Amino acid sequence: MLFKKLYNFKLLLIVFFLLLLKPSFADNKLLMITADYCIYCQIWEKEIGNIYPKTDISKTFPLEKIELDEYSISNNSDDYETKITPTFVFFKEKEEIGRIVGYSSAEMFWWQVDEILGLD
Repeated sequence: MLFKKLYNFKLLLIVFFLLLLKPSFADNKLLMITADYCIYCQIWEKEIGNIYPKTDISKTFPLEKIELDEYSISNNSDDYETKITPTFVFFKEKEEIGRIVGYSSAEMFWWQVDEILGLD
């Protein structure tokens, strides 16, 4: 229980520091929570990472990445969704408008992006 509280506190600190350090946080953006050791993050980087900045979507939702370190992930299933990397969170004027948890394929990623942004 203590570890879960520390984990939640750490996530809160990450968001707090992002708000302090990024004055543009009020703007629209796609926040990618990633980890160096995450194989799915590496696959996303190979399949989408170089393409995304060239898309029209990236002009409205520029990509920002934050690193989730290995120690912040526990085996407690109560908060499972927040522990998966990569997680992509779309913000529009400080409000979360959708999220993609995990990565399976480029086709599925773009389909989910279209669903979140109402482009289908």
